[in-house]
Amino acid sequence: MSMDERADIAADRRRLAQRAALLDAASEMLMRGGPDAISLRKLAAKVGTSTMAVYTAFGGKEGLINALFDEAFDRLAEAQRAVPKAPEPLIWLQGLARAYRSFALENPSYYALMISVTMPVSESLRHEEPSCTTPPARGIAQQRGYQMLFDAVKACVAEGSLPSDVAPAIMADALWATVHGLCSLELAGFHASAEAAETRFSLTCGAVLRGLLTPKGLAKLEALAARPLKPEN
Repeated sequence: MSMDERADIAADRRRLAQRAALLDAASEMLMRGGPDAISLRKLAAKVGTSTMAVYTAFGGKEGLINALFDEAFDRLAEAQRAVPKAPEPLIWLQGLARAYRSFALENPSYYALMISVTMPVSESLRHEEPSCTTPPARGIAQQRGYQMLFDAVKACVAEGSLPSDVAPAIMADALWATVHGLCSLELAGFHASAEAAETRFSLTCGAVLRGLLTPKGLAKLEALAARPLKPEN
């Protein structure tokens, strides 16, 4: 590798690190005060760079906010991609739910952005009307994180744990809404303790999942729960 190539690689790494730092700082601003709280000048000063560097990276405030939304869903997808596709699809499905919660707790400012996508919209925007703009929430199903959940649901249908006479999208929506709502309440301080939040997350997710499972799926879930835990290496 030539010196020029090494220099280019080093420059790319610095650029990506600066971009990540700008996004992290901007997400905190957005969580605390909404879009109006984002000042490109203050953001640049907080990260220790110039305002021009922010414009170069994002093209301006609107581009920055769009990049924040993309980053939030990209980070969720990365967290869920780390969940191994277990031989039993039910284990994969449960792992995705846990990964979603872990992402939310570890990235509260980015999760706040995801919550903002599901804020109420006017009645005219809630239904299919060609003359109206599509609500942002309707784009969630196109995100990679949601698609992984959808794939896990389809895998559970294929092996008989979930019913084949219910559309996979309906079941995926139900599971996504459950986890999303629980995480939103937890981050808002709804529970008195972390233990209370954990208990309610497990109970509610388990109840919703059991309500969807076939008799075969229920039996499999009980069998999986009865398995002894493998010792850690």
